[in-house]
Amino acid sequence: MKKLVLIGAALLLSACVSHNFKEGERAAWRCESGQEFSLRRVAGYVEVFAAGQTYALQPSGEDAFSNGQVTYSVARGRASLAGAAGGPFENCRRTGVLPRVW
Repeated sequence: MKKLVLIGAALLLSACVSHNFKEGERAAWRCESGQEFSLRRVAGYVEVFAAGQTYALQPSGEDAFSNGQVTYSVARGRASLAGAAGGPFENCRRTGVLPRVW
């Protein structure tokens, strides 16, 4: 009986685990002009870090996020970030994934 209760509890707890393993992972981008920015996906939006500023951007279309002033978009593996401090960030390539810092 105890075994059955433990198995049931384990199943209930496993249902609480998020299966979005990419959430929170920070991706770094380097642009044609040498500028860099990074972003991470967080529960339905992205946080963009550019030139010492952080921007929370909501989905605004296919492969695009915006807050009305700053827009991040990706097309054919290239990203652009418009309206952010230190920009423009154009023709950017992904340079890798940065380690998570909790």
